[in-house]
Amino acid sequence: MRLRIAAIAKEDLAPALRNGGFDAVYIADCAAEALRVLEDIMRKREFDLVLLDDILAKEIGRSKLGEIRYKHPLPAIVELRTTRSRATSLS
Repeated sequence: MRLRIAAIAKEDLAPALRNGGFDAVYIADCAAEALRVLEDIMRKREFDLVLLDDILAKEIGRSKLGEIRYKHPLPAIVELRTTRSRATSLS
């Protein structure tokens, strides 16, 4: 059985993820859009793992993500850490 992996990312990170062999890469410009995509993924149950862009995760908030993970343990939601979050926090 193969692990099905999706990624939700901002537009600047999406091309790199598409080349990474993920089953699906969704582009979200804001937290609300990322949450809509995440809800759709959870409802359809097509993926085992969802990688979430760290910028979007920060916009959504750790408490909200924790609540989502608690209510929906599958698919597993993992924050994809990049150096972009450190750069944006300095500006």
